[in-house]
Amino acid sequence: MKEKFQKIVESRIGVKADKLCNSLWYPIAVGAVCIFCHSLNIPVIGALLLTVLLVPALLFCKNSYVLAPIMAMSGFVLSAETKPNTGYFNSPLKIVGLCFALAFILTALVFNIIYYGRWKAIFKRAYLTVSIAIVTGVLLASGLGSPWMSWSGVGMSMAIAVAMFLPYVFLLNCGVYQGRKTVEYFAWTMISAAVVIFAAVFKQYALNGFDMSDPKSFLQFGYAISNSAAAIVLLAVPLTFYMIHVYDRGYLFFIALAVELLTILFTFSRASLVVAVPGTAIVSVAMCFKKKNGRLGYYIAFGVSCALALALMIVFREKIFGAIKSFFNGMGSGSGRIQLWKEGFEEWRSYPVFGVGIWYLPQVNIGHHYHSYHCTPITFLYCTGAVGLLGYLYHRYRTVRLVFGARLTTERIFVALTVLALICNSLLDIYMTEPLHLVYYSILLALAESDVRAVKAADKEKETAVAEEQPSDVSDAPPLEIQQDRTVV
Repeated sequence: MKEKFQKIVESRIGVKADKLCNSLWYPIAVGAVCIFCHSLNIPVIGALLLTVLLVPALLFCKNSYVLAPIMAMSGFVLSAETKPNTGYFNSPLKIVGLCFALAFILTALVFNIIYYGRWKAIFKRAYLTVSIAIVTGVLLASGLGSPWMSWSGVGMSMAIAVAMFLPYVFLLNCGVYQGRKTVEYFAWTMISAAVVIFAAVFKQYALNGFDMSDPKSFLQFGYAISNSAAAIVLLAVPLTFYMIHVYDRGYLFFIALAVELLTILFTFSRASLVVAVPGTAIVSVAMCFKKKNGRLGYYIAFGVSCALALALMIVFREKIFGAIKSFFNGMGSGSGRIQLWKEGFEEWRSYPVFGVGIWYLPQVNIGHHYHSYHCTPITFLYCTGAVGLLGYLYHRYRTVRLVFGARLTTERIFVALTVLALICNSLLDIYMTEPLHLVYYSILLALAESDVRAVKAADKEKETAVAEEQPSDVSDAPPLEIQQDRTVV
């Protein structure tokens, strides 16, 4: 039976499918499906088309990293008009279609796990296994002894744990890491995701007459709201800089960078802008000194970008300064974060060890209906107590150790910058306790650890080769008499 499957997998069709899924066209195709189906409000068709793209990847690809585009973008086919609570899926035909898609996916997934031997490797211990297990434990124990501990909190804790752990171990232990090629593949995935969100933002503005007085009211995408969508786009920014850095004509990716920054700007997401604007400036200047290939083109593109930005600031200075003033006023009081933190602190004082529980926030009568306190350390302190905060800080320590676990590479530096962007953004928002964004976080952790493993293996192989070239014993040297004769001569 295995020989028959092997013939199919190694057939001409299988080889072509494997090659296509490993190319940059695969994440672009996934993104195109998402734009088409989200724009036309046809998520069931989107699910079927994504199934057509996913099943060959499961059947013919040995490298599990090809699943990253589906992990990152599959939810983007959903729109605000077709969310489950709208009743859109209350149709037998749509339910049957989704069931067929799910059946094909599960069959292909079982084949993938058994035929390629994933079941032997998927749950091998990884560097961050213990720290993620600790975070899971403190989340499950959150609110112990408080009246707000609930099964809803347990369910959310499990969702966070699965989103943080499963993509990480699956890609790390079953993926074939190829250095620059693998990181480029994920960079194309995130650039595609940013373009999908840009199209969704443009669609919402177009439907509302490009009214900029209150965009938060209509920037609802089904899979995310304005802030959480901007946070996904933010993750594409460091990876776009990676493409600028590694390509000779990388300055052409300034177009993608401009699209990403404009998307973040027009979502009016303060937390993402606070990270994106200074982060982009710092990395841009740093690359002036570090970029080697295509330096002249980069200088020209960077100079033109600075000149355009300066010209726009001069022409629209009154509006910009007014917006900045309003922006920072909203950071303190307008968003409700300060009130949220104060009320949370008062409750936490009564349950300082295990916190008030991860599902406490729906009980707070200030208009926020989510489990996070819009700041990761505060969330872990208030919701999971001092024990939970220590568990999270230990996980953070292990991730830093991971980044510097081997000789630094360009790939790991930019992956680490992407993780840093998410962490900084989460100091003012929910993303380190939000399953959607933790999928991205999990993939990035897998990339970082895969790179560490690859560098360590390469360095060890090099050391072994050098050791084999050198004489390992005194007996390998010429006899003493011959040495003396040579000296005399």
